[in-house]
Amino acid sequence: MRVLQTIALLLVIPTIVAAQTQTRERRSTDAPQTNRSDSDAVRNRVVARKASNHADKAQAETTTKAIEDQSSPGTMSTWGNSSVIVRPSQTNRIATAATPTKSISHEQIQPQPKTLVQPTLLVSDANARATAATRSLSASPKNALAPTSTYNVGIGDVLDVRLTNWSARESTLFTVMKDGTLEYPLVGGPIAVAGLATDEIANLLSAQIKVINSPQVTVAVRDFASHAVVVSGFVDSPGRKTLRREAMPLYTVLAQALVRPEATIAKIVHNGKEGEAIDLKDNQAMAKLVVAGDIIKVAPLDSAAKEFLYVGGEVASPGEKTFRDGMTLIQALLSAGGAPRTGKMTIKVSRRNARGFLSTSEYSLRTIEEGKAEDPLLRAGDRIEVIKAM
Repeated sequence: MRVLQTIALLLVIPTIVAAQTQTRERRSTDAPQTNRSDSDAVRNRVVARKASNHADKAQAETTTKAIEDQSSPGTMSTWGNSSVIVRPSQTNRIATAATPTKSISHEQIQPQPKTLVQPTLLVSDANARATAATRSLSASPKNALAPTSTYNVGIGDVLDVRLTNWSARESTLFTVMKDGTLEYPLVGGPIAVAGLATDEIANLLSAQIKVINSPQVTVAVRDFASHAVVVSGFVDSPGRKTLRREAMPLYTVLAQALVRPEATIAKIVHNGKEGEAIDLKDNQAMAKLVVAGDIIKVAPLDSAAKEFLYVGGEVASPGEKTFRDGMTLIQALLSAGGAPRTGKMTIKVSRRNARGFLSTSEYSLRTIEEGKAEDPLLRAGDRIEVIKAM
């Protein structure tokens, strides 16, 4: 029996040894995996999830958006098998690295220098624009305002000058002299005011008055005399019309002249040049501005191409006569029926100058007829009066 047990044991031992050998070999094969650290295992899991470091389009857009939303310092972004802290100065670097194209190592990422942010540039640009605007404003002329809202004082204007913090019984009305100056009692001498607005004159007087502390001066135009136009033709009130502004619409001036019902057109003579006919029923055309020195001619439509002069006194047929270029004084008298041959005749020719004032010249009819004096040329609108000498 013992012999049989020994034989059986000898037969089993090789099988046991072979089984143990296979077990040791299996353990030796599994040993490197089981002996790794937990961090390596975690790293393998991360790499396994992003092994190729490539993603589809949807993943790329999601990654980019997530990086852009991380604006606070200390936010963690995972890239490959490493973690990167996102800071404001690294935003561009992370955004570039997040593009799912190829793996980028820490050594390949180069730090970028910090640059000025856009708000600083915007403030600089705004300051530059504000400076330019200030220079433009300071360089702009005082008459940049519309001429219909300004008035520059001229010769002959009567100004009402008052001191609001000074009680005085003297007159407050002062006339601008022919040299363009104003004489104010509380100022040492005359001051030049022609061409200035009323507020500018007030500031000038405030600076010149020394007998009162902090004088408060107000200036207003009481009588407008320096700016005027002349209206002639088919109006009930012809003559000089004053302007209360540097320029005024045509319809406001004609309202003062009282246009006759038969009148249909008006012409403006500016600097000696006659403009086109303006329809009195055209509201837009009637808003045309007129300035000091202009001459306005009002006429019916059938006389649009005609100009006139006026002959009166000792003539056979006085009245309005048609004018033509090159017309002389003798020709005008003949168109009115001629002057009487008895007695000595004096002829007065009145003509408005550029400022609207009448200037009169006298001629002797006998001297002209005898060839001792030149037969003067006339202008449209001239007024001729034949007077018999006493």
